[in-house]
Amino acid sequence: MRHVLEAQQFSRGLIEQLCRRSDELEKLFTDKDRDKLNLLKGRMMFTVFYEPSTRTRISFNAAAEHLGMRVVSTENAKEFSSAAKGETLEDTIQTLCQYRPDVIVLRHFETGAAAKAAAVSSVPILNAGDGTGQHPTQALLDIYTIKKELGKVDDLEVVIGGDLTHGRTARSLAYLLSKFKNNSLTFLSPKELKIGSDIKDYLSKHGVKFKETSDMETALKNADVVYWTRIQKERFDSSKLKQTFVIGKREMALMKDKAIVMHPLPRVDEISKEVDLDPRAAYFRQAGNGMFMRMALIEWVLQDNG
Repeated sequence: MRHVLEAQQFSRGLIEQLCRRSDELEKLFTDKDRDKLNLLKGRMMFTVFYEPSTRTRISFNAAAEHLGMRVVSTENAKEFSSAAKGETLEDTIQTLCQYRPDVIVLRHFETGAAAKAAAVSSVPILNAGDGTGQHPTQALLDIYTIKKELGKVDDLEVVIGGDLTHGRTARSLAYLLSKFKNNSLTFLSPKELKIGSDIKDYLSKHGVKFKETSDMETALKNADVVYWTRIQKERFDSSKLKQTFVIGKREMALMKDKAIVMHPLPRVDEISKEVDLDPRAAYFRQAGNGMFMRMALIEWVLQDNG
């Protein structure tokens, strides 16, 4: 059974396969040939979200609907499900499997929740974010975006900035970038929000060059990709932490003409709205890419599962 639990489970070959398939699926929209998209008619997907979400939940739902699937969705399950009565995640998953879904997309506030769910599930589990752990489908769409925008995912200077302690998207992207050749990563953050030692140990083990800095100006000047993240205020007391890492016109002026700025969204105040008009701002295109990557991923997961 094909669960999607963590970014590092994907090989470079599989990532490239999913990117090619995402391109093919998008082309069917461009050619107005959507009748050919009805590839999973009669299948059913459950989306079970214990944390708030706009892009990820709707992106998954839209991906499944475009493939002809039926979708049963619950939002804010932490408060409006039997979890509020004390039911364990494992019991919830085992119960949901009795309703005969083909795949379950899970977002949860607890790190490692996706693995717990997979251990008891009779259908594939897709991790749509688990606490401060990982967000592998976001990382896949991020790699797909880099490939579409720059034409390659090798030989890049990538700055990953913002809240790197609590940001699961940053962690997952770092894992996937390690699958490609000659990438150099710069982790740019306040000292209070540095990337975890587990990521650094993994990159060192796999021979990936990286450094940590709080020098925003130098980091931005050298970057091909700037991957910016918000302060995860819902995960820690950030009241004493000032927002000093903001990208505006001045910061964009430091960057290369062909560099791109990405963000997993939602944006709060860490990227000024004036940046939206700059063609190097790729974050809304990035969000759009997510639906096609998730279409490819759902199709791949279900290929060998009935």
